Amino acid sequence: MEPVDFGERIVKDPHATPRQSLYFHRDYLDAVRTGRKTTTVRFRDPVATGPVDMVFELDEEVVLQGVVTQVVSKRVDELTEQDAVADGFHDLEELHDRLRYHYPDIAPADEIAIVQFRLTDA
Repeated sequence: MEPVDFGERIVKDPHATPRQSLYFHRDYLDAVRTGRKTTTVRFRDPVATGPVDMVFELDEEVVLQGVVTQVVSKRVDELTEQDAVADGFHDLEELHDRLRYHYPDIAPADEIAIVQFRLTDA
């Protein structure tokens, strides 16, 4: 039987959800791998639920596959101790310190997104 030439046509699954990339500082790799960090707070960085490549900025890029399960919007001054612990921090003060490190112009009244995620086997 002769092979069939389909040319340059690419057929995409209409039900497939595109993967997004979510970038993390290298300091958070172990916390994500161990499950100590299950959320990330993002400022002016839109994130949607669905498949995600979690990219860690090391000498050699490390990518973990996962899924964003929920995105909750709130103000910085509405963050709680529970939010801080889910984000892998000891307390709310440490979370606020890291937010100011990553986002120097962030203010208490600014809207942020709490992105909940989990690792997948794939």
